[in-house]
Amino acid sequence: MKILVSSGPSFGLYFPVVPLAWALRAAGHEVLVASPESMAATVNGSGLPHVATYGPMHMREVMLHDRAGNQLAQAGTEEGLLEQVGRGFGRLAARTIDGMLAITEAWQPDAIIGEAHAFSAGVAAKLHGIPWFENGIGIGYRSDIDGWTAVEFAPELERLGFDSLPEPDMVLDTCPALIRPEDVVAGQPMRCVQYDTPAPVPSWVFEKRDRPRIMITLGTILPNSPAGPAIFDELVRTLPSLGVELVLAMPDEAVAKLAPLPDAVVAAGWMPLTSVLPACDLTVHHAGGGSTMSSLIAGLPQLLAPGVMAEQRDSARRLCDFGAARQLQSQEVEPAEVLEACRALLEDASYRDRASRLKQAIEEMPSPGAVVPVIEDFVRHRAVGAAEETE
Repeated sequence: MKILVSSGPSFGLYFPVVPLAWALRAAGHEVLVASPESMAATVNGSGLPHVATYGPMHMREVMLHDRAGNQLAQAGTEEGLLEQVGRGFGRLAARTIDGMLAITEAWQPDAIIGEAHAFSAGVAAKLHGIPWFENGIGIGYRSDIDGWTAVEFAPELERLGFDSLPEPDMVLDTCPALIRPEDVVAGQPMRCVQYDTPAPVPSWVFEKRDRPRIMITLGTILPNSPAGPAIFDELVRTLPSLGVELVLAMPDEAVAKLAPLPDAVVAAGWMPLTSVLPACDLTVHHAGGGSTMSSLIAGLPQLLAPGVMAEQRDSARRLCDFGAARQLQSQEVEPAEVLEACRALLEDASYRDRASRLKQAIEEMPSPGAVVPVIEDFVRHRAVGAAEETE
């Protein structure tokens, strides 16, 4: 089969689809990744071929600028954030739809696989009569923002004969059932297998330690945002007083913006989280999909400081409700709150027990390789049905 993989211009959108893309390729299928031009090096670095759906583009620019290029103020309410994020994905779909249609027409794939917000891919699949598979992103679900995506994407949808957003033919659901919202219909379960950019595994991962180790990572965007250095500085100043070793997983250029680091803090640079988290006891992060899933796969309790993305806040709420995490209640980092939360997460065994339950639940889900036959059967039956209709 020929499989077209679609992704937006973000590590957080592309990395979750890499393991399935490689599972399909290992099974003998042709795989081509379609995304904005700015993702070309990242896609090629993952060992997969790339074709551009649009020119250079950054996710932050799409989210915070309207169609005319005017900068938008950051929304300050939950409803405002849902609208801002939803409209941002609508603008992403609007920019990439013509490129997706042209690529689909020229390459003639048998199916399209897209991350959860790849609506231009969904439209292209429906217009060409081929299946569209939605690859889940961590534990997140997007239903709360779909309405705003549809509003922003409406001109293109109407032009192409759609009166609403297309629905995927199958959702490849990476959220363990233990924390799936009750109102969400389960898709085809698929284990989240994390993909990381290649990097050496530091030697301290294999060395014995005499104190707890906390990993801090705030993703690929927040460390370079205006508020990023202030958040890191406060965490770095506060946490060593617990008698722990603190590891910062962040780019070197972001570390350079921080105040001088105490001896108990290791600036480890950008690391493959799945390789280093088993040597940690707790993670502190922004509730992004990659950091959240890497922590769950490692069975670690989490202290969450969710960013402005509505999905991050939803993920944080569900992990806290399950008892595997704590959440900072303010965007301002309060030392006393941080210390109390980290102490509880390290000392109260119930948090690690709940995190271990989620780790086990993930391990029991079928791997991307095991899901490939499900995809093959679906595509085959769809093709047979289409052929019978034309006879």
